[in-house]
Amino acid sequence: MGMMSEGGLNIGASPKLSGAHSLKLANDDLRHIKSLVGRLSAQEMNASGLPPAYWRKRLQDIVQSHQLSKVQLIEIERLLASLNA
Repeated sequence: MGMMSEGGLNIGASPKLSGAHSLKLANDDLRHIKSLVGRLSAQEMNASGLPPAYWRKRLQDIVQSHQLSKVQLIEIERLLASLNA
């Protein structure tokens, strides 16, 4: 994690990926996570060795690594809410 400069820039943080390739990567990750979260219970996730905490971390990594659209951010919030339920 970097520090915030006076101008609001994140100093020392990795730059976020941007552009069409980044958008596709983020969409692919979100689609994958959405499909799993939508069909597996927390118990099934735990039994698979990939508990809800793992998927929350994956979603946080997407937010930190990509410049996301408003629609993508809303989808991430929805997925996080379902993982926290």
